[in-house]
Amino acid sequence: MNNDENIFFQTTFRAAFGHTWIFFRVISAGLVLLYMLSGIYSVSQNEIAVHLRFGRIIDEKVQPGIHYRLPWPVDRVEKVAVRQVKRLAVDDFWGTPDNAQNPDSFKSVTGLDSYCITGDNNLAMVSCVIQYRVLNPREYLFCVKDPDIMLKELACKTILHCMASMPIDEMLTKGKQSVATYIRQALQKSLDRLETGIRVSFVEINNISPPDRVAGYFSEVVKASIDRERNINEAQSYRNEMIPRAKADAVEIMEQAGGYKQTAILTAEGKTRRFNKLLVQVREKGEAARGLLYTEFMKDIMKNVGAKQIVDKHKAGRPAVNLRVRSSQ
Repeated sequence: MNNDENIFFQTTFRAAFGHTWIFFRVISAGLVLLYMLSGIYSVSQNEIAVHLRFGRIIDEKVQPGIHYRLPWPVDRVEKVAVRQVKRLAVDDFWGTPDNAQNPDSFKSVTGLDSYCITGDNNLAMVSCVIQYRVLNPREYLFCVKDPDIMLKELACKTILHCMASMPIDEMLTKGKQSVATYIRQALQKSLDRLETGIRVSFVEINNISPPDRVAGYFSEVVKASIDRERNINEAQSYRNEMIPRAKADAVEIMEQAGGYKQTAILTAEGKTRRFNKLLVQVREKGEAARGLLYTEFMKDIMKNVGAKQIVDKHKAGRPAVNLRVRSSQ
């Protein structure tokens, strides 16, 4: 290889190496740019994000929108749907995290459905739906290992405790709302004590029923209880209707009696004044006043029997009165 060829080869190699180095730098810059741009993330409207740096929480309430974090593995973002209402159906009280994928395991072994024991030692089948949402993303993500499984276990224990404190007749008739309220309040206390970040919004009791073998007898008992309540309500309504009416009648009678009393008093007072005036006349006129009173008295008595009255004005002293009764013929 002569000198000219050697120089050409070196020049070509340098030019190729320069182009390669420039290409490598461009690719590296592009990769670095893409790596830095990978830190851009978005949070939807129904989510709250938790920003961590090397496992330490930097911001536990990242609001919806476009945000930036340092790329992995420096920063990490966990998103939680806090405005989404989740539903948990509870109708099996024997499932555990180990056999949660096989809810029929108890029935396959024993041949019985999942049941609860009530306060009066009866069996009841219960199914309900629990609606909840995440209130505190930090507690939901890091204070409990598996909050959904833990929620179901707490719900099962709360339902069993509630069933054990109430008789079945009350649950089958008018106690469903009380059961739902108790489950919601007791479950929320347990969740708050464990700092799960979960808020129970509503508990819906789908069904509370006795076992199928005795369901007919319980239906008759429930029907009798309903009839009893209806009869009591009807009697109460009749009582509420009749008592005001009786009170109104009593007030009316009292008012009539008061009016009669006042009339009787005034009449008696009037007669008393008339009697006193007649007494004065009798004392002043003597026998003549008595004869006049006798005549008026007899006129009042015989007026309604058709008697004739004949007065002899020529008699001295008391007037002679001849009363003749007319025949009804």
